[in-house]
Amino acid sequence: MTRFLARRVAALLALAAFALPAGATSTGIDYTDQWWGGPSESGWGVNFIEQGTTIFATLFVYGADQTPRWYVATLDSGGTQTFTGPLYSTTGPYFGAGSFDHNAVGVTQVGTMTVVFPSGYNGTLNYTVSGVSVTKSILRQTFKANSIAGSYVGGVTTTASNCHNGATNGAAYFTGGITVTQNGQNVSIAVGFYTSTGAPAVCTYNGVLTPQGVLAQIANGTFSCVVSGTTTNGGTFNADNISMVQSGFMGQFTGSDQYCNYTGYIGGVKAPM
Repeated sequence: MTRFLARRVAALLALAAFALPAGATSTGIDYTDQWWGGPSESGWGVNFIEQGTTIFATLFVYGADQTPRWYVATLDSGGTQTFTGPLYSTTGPYFGAGSFDHNAVGVTQVGTMTVVFPSGYNGTLNYTVSGVSVTKSILRQTFKANSIAGSYVGGVTTTASNCHNGATNGAAYFTGGITVTQNGQNVSIAVGFYTSTGAPAVCTYNGVLTPQGVLAQIANGTFSCVVSGTTTNGGTFNADNISMVQSGFMGQFTGSDQYCNYTGYIGGVKAPM
């Protein structure tokens, strides 16, 4: 970041962390999305809806006769990145019957489902149906890119480590007004704030916003910080698992400059219109 980090609006940051849902869950990354096997396997998929440590999954595939099959599962992780549970087939009343009779719904366990997420963007899905086992590599399906352009109140909160050149390890954060401009997938995030000595400062983060289903990431971006018109530091950064909702955006942050390595979060609450 910068060696002149403002700390006087910590309450605002606490508000930002509280207000942003989606990826900022107590259990970590939110896996809610449409997942598939990639373009070479277009035509089947699985939907994950996560709440807490539980995922409700709907799997749409095909039988040996190539007709549609729909299965559902309730998967639990216990707070890990591995979710597992029973897999069911269901029957029910005709959709055009006027009113839905829930008493006519039948549920039969046909096997199990397990999904392991090594990252927020991909996973390994294993499921069994009537003794037939299937293992697939899956990823979030992207069909529409999001934009985070706009004005926000927020900032960057990190822990600095491996510091040198006079810098010290520990909390490194600043908050203020954020202006995000976006041209295609090229994004620029400018965070304006005041240093602990009252000097005006801005840190600007530039990179390519790559959609990952409902999430996005910025890989191998660059940043620089200017205090009272003088560039104080600059480096590289990654922003991962960026969630974008009506109220704002938030993602995980890693970076480094000539002083320290940084790990934390970047995001903001949408400013009033």
